[in-house]
Amino acid sequence: MRLAAILARKDLVQTVRDKLSFIFILVMPLAFTLFFGLLFGGGGSTDKLPLAVWDADGGAAAQQLVAALDKSAAVRVVVKQGNAFETWMADERAAAGLLIPKGYSAAVASGKKAELTIVSTQGSNGAATAASEVRSLAGEQVAVELASRAAAESVWATRSMPSGAWDGVVKQSATQVRPVVAQALAHPAVRTKVVEAGAAAGQTPSGFVLSSPGMMVNFILFSLVTAGIALITERQNGTLQRLMTTRLRRWELIGGKAAGMFCLTFAQQILLMGVAQLFFGVDYLRDPAALLVMMVSLSLVASTLGLLLASVLKSEQALIATTVLVSMSVAALSGAWFPLEITGPAFQTVGHLLPTAWILDGLRGIVVRGFDVADVLPPFAVSLAWAAGFFALAVWRFRLSD
Repeated sequence: MRLAAILARKDLVQTVRDKLSFIFILVMPLAFTLFFGLLFGGGGSTDKLPLAVWDADGGAAAQQLVAALDKSAAVRVVVKQGNAFETWMADERAAAGLLIPKGYSAAVASGKKAELTIVSTQGSNGAATAASEVRSLAGEQVAVELASRAAAESVWATRSMPSGAWDGVVKQSATQVRPVVAQALAHPAVRTKVVEAGAAAGQTPSGFVLSSPGMMVNFILFSLVTAGIALITERQNGTLQRLMTTRLRRWELIGGKAAGMFCLTFAQQILLMGVAQLFFGVDYLRDPAALLVMMVSLSLVASTLGLLLASVLKSEQALIATTVLVSMSVAALSGAWFPLEITGPAFQTVGHLLPTAWILDGLRGIVVRGFDVADVLPPFAVSLAWAAGFFALAVWRFRLSD
């Protein structure tokens, strides 16, 4: 194991010292990130989820709820009425819709059950977020209303008491209000009914959220050409055979080569994510544990794929041509250049046959939707399966000489 680590360190240092490698590892990915980020709208994060609101009630409570939603950090209120509301939902222009029916304000004022209808877009994580925000703010509204009513009734009931007993009135009011608030929080007086409409909306990444993960995946695959050429050169000049005359075992040699590529791609991710976090406003650190899982996933896939290509191909020219073809085609199919959300179902299905599409889903999910470790486990499992397959094929085809 120690010899494999030494070999990995040697390959990493050799790659870093190559000035051309520096261009592919850092300069070109950042340049393309900036270009595509500005092309697709700029900005470090997507807009708040668009929430179409149809206020059919028009009462005070309904207006207060719309105003509270408009100040929310999660949703962006777009007021629509009648056919305009239905058109927005049909055209998939909103992540979700909210219908406030007639009688809502009266129900809230009287303390009765009030009902809201949330129109969900099928398969959209944004719809669940919007629905949660509506429930939270509506529940707050009802709790405040009930507490205010209870306090007012308590004070009214003790209006004939002498002025010196005011402290007792306040304590009595607080005692009566507490159970009302507790009941309102435990059993919300607002009920939400969710109905399905259309397909996912409001979840399309744009700006640097789109370009940063995409270009990182693209150029990490492309930069493996440098490490691959080193392996081919060592095979051609007999270095690999001479290494085997030492105490180095075959599995240590292969493992060391793979580990060197892994460390290279992992370090490249740290650099590119750090720049994107600081200068492009892409919040990769929303969940560091989930981010670490996805970084390991990408490095596993990239390093094992690079080892496989270097094991199969015999010349530098063939490796360069194949790497360019593979990196560009995989990036395009995986949604690195444009979001898969704007493509048809067939294209999305084909894209998700590749591990890089799953990795991009995980990375953008962390940035946009706040994915945690549990959310990125499926992409990690897919990536691990592909990496294991690449590694097995690389070991099978690995040759010490041409």
